[in-house]
Amino acid sequence: MFESFFPQNEAVREDKRFNKEIQFQREQGALAVGASGEQTEILERENKSDLIKWQQELDDEQLKLAMQLKGFVMTDDGWIKPEDKMPLCNNTFINDVVIPQTTPFMSRNLINSNLTEDRILIGLESTANEIADNMVDGYDIYGIDFKNYDLIMRLIKNTIVAGAFRSVNGWTMKTNATIFKRIESAHENPQQQQKKGLFGFNQ
Repeated sequence: MFESFFPQNEAVREDKRFNKEIQFQREQGALAVGASGEQTEILERENKSDLIKWQQELDDEQLKLAMQLKGFVMTDDGWIKPEDKMPLCNNTFINDVVIPQTTPFMSRNLINSNLTEDRILIGLESTANEIADNMVDGYDIYGIDFKNYDLIMRLIKNTIVAGAFRSVNGWTMKTNATIFKRIESAHENPQQQQKKGLFGFNQ
């Protein structure tokens, strides 16, 4: 009760302040670690959810593209994520840009259409430019490193070009029609399927 009448030693007060600061920093550090752990857990759940959704909804070529962009590689045991392989972008870029821009080139509507080569090239160029603009404007949002721009664009182009050119001059429609006619002809003329003997004569 008499301590209030006597001034505390400056060294003692400084020591108490120091201890309080240390305690405060420890508490803040513990909160930060907890928050970081929660964020990591949330991110892992979101990644898992997106991967499941992609596997269920995407075309095989789109799924392959998405997994490659996320740093996965295909093995005999399925898609795996090597520890030393960093993703080229985040899920937001794949969901908001890659999937919407590539889906038309995977659709039956495009594949079964009849387009000229010039029109296909114009469509591919416009899509590539749109994707590039999004990458430049939102690289920070999409987790994209500048040095990976060309690689990302190459992976996307490799996916959409093949699909687009299946529609050139109605190639897919003509191919499907030819196959259908052959099947139809085989069913309507079963006698033609009889086994042939020596020199091609029917047995």
